[in-house]
Amino acid sequence: MKFSSAPIKFGVCGLGRIGAQHCRFFSKDSARYQPVAFCDTDATRARETAAKYQGKPCTDFAAFLADPDMELAIIATRSLDHARHAEQAIAAGKIVLLEKPIGVTARDYATLQRLAREHPGKLYCGHNHRFEPAFQNTLAIVREGILGKIYAVKLSKHHVFMRRGDWQARLDCGGGQLSVWGPHLLDHALQLLGGSPVRGVWSYLRRVLTPGDADDHMRVLLSAENGVVAEIEISNSVALPAPSCVIYGDRGSLVCGQEQKEIRLRYLAPDFHWGAASASADTPPVEGPWHEGADKLPWIEETRAVTPDVNMWDYVEIELARHLHAAIRGGVPFPIKNSDALEVVRLTEIVKKQNAQFNWAG
Repeated sequence: MKFSSAPIKFGVCGLGRIGAQHCRFFSKDSARYQPVAFCDTDATRARETAAKYQGKPCTDFAAFLADPDMELAIIATRSLDHARHAEQAIAAGKIVLLEKPIGVTARDYATLQRLAREHPGKLYCGHNHRFEPAFQNTLAIVREGILGKIYAVKLSKHHVFMRRGDWQARLDCGGGQLSVWGPHLLDHALQLLGGSPVRGVWSYLRRVLTPGDADDHMRVLLSAENGVVAEIEISNSVALPAPSCVIYGDRGSLVCGQEQKEIRLRYLAPDFHWGAASASADTPPVEGPWHEGADKLPWIEETRAVTPDVNMWDYVEIELARHLHAAIRGGVPFPIKNSDALEVVRLTEIVKKQNAQFNWAG
């Protein structure tokens, strides 16, 4: 296969908040990308974006896909349209970068499975928060082995009493935290489970403060085949946020705050090993030691700065663009496998069935 370093000519459909981010960062990376087309149902927004980035504006999706110069279509439309628009773009001969949630219905899941199977190298999933520095640093620490065998993971995304009133708060538009932040933290959890298949799902979704009908508080518990349990909580209604990540291993623990600037560690010295012991059926003594005290263990305590020290929101876009170009032009495996993203959709469908009190679209 012949590879190239030539810029990829791209277009963006859906010029809202995340679409605008894609426009900005992909256009800025002029060595790898060249903007050619911008599509939105809002004609003014399409025209202004096209003028800003030197591309062609359009309001019709079919016309957008018919552009012969465009090689890559970035789909950042509303959530319920993602899978359908990806299918149409691939049928038009385009490579697709699909914004999350890549699918929000069982029909979407089936469509995306088929597209991934029948069109290898054409569908890429935009789970850009896989590239968060704090998450990547956490993965590296887990792989160091200093925490021992991991048995529990807790991930939180807490917003302090945020009442979101746009379409992302409406189920008929594919909104709710299960679709907004859910895909990112489910993706993180699956990576921290070490690739072990998920065998159990428990969930609890509620409407607390939202003016819409979608979930603004979600809690999901995943149990994997390897025995590791991952707990995810995403909420717009928490006044005192929990850490963004807590990991428990049989030799230590890790904590990273919501600000994601540093990681605190406490773990046993590498040369320490528990001696042989057994549990007795006898009554423990009223006075004197009745357990092996933690105060006598050889602890190592560290606080590691998250690196690189960058604006996380910008960095995940920059890394997404870099990795995507390497995959399309250089044949380098894209870090976010389609199978990973499809597993996220499968899990969200299970969660929706467990929370039938919501009027889920599709």
